[in-house]
Amino acid sequence: MNAWIKLGQVMLYVNNKDEALRFWTETVGFHVISDEGNGERMRWVEIAPSKSLETSII
Repeated sequence: MNAWIKLGQVMLYVNNKDEALRFWTETVGFHVISDEGNGERMRWVEIAPSKSLETSII
C-alpha cells in the first residue's frame, strides 16, 4: 500500500463568493487558478496555495 495519499480537490459551498475569494487570497495568500461561470448563481472559483501544487479548493 502506498504511504503517500494525495488530496486533489476540496469543494466548499459558500453564500458570498466574493467575500470567500477575498478571504482565501488576501488573508490566507492562496492564488486564483480559475474563476468561471455564467452569472452569480453558477460561478466556481478554483484556488490553491500555489499555482504549481496539485491540491486546490473549488
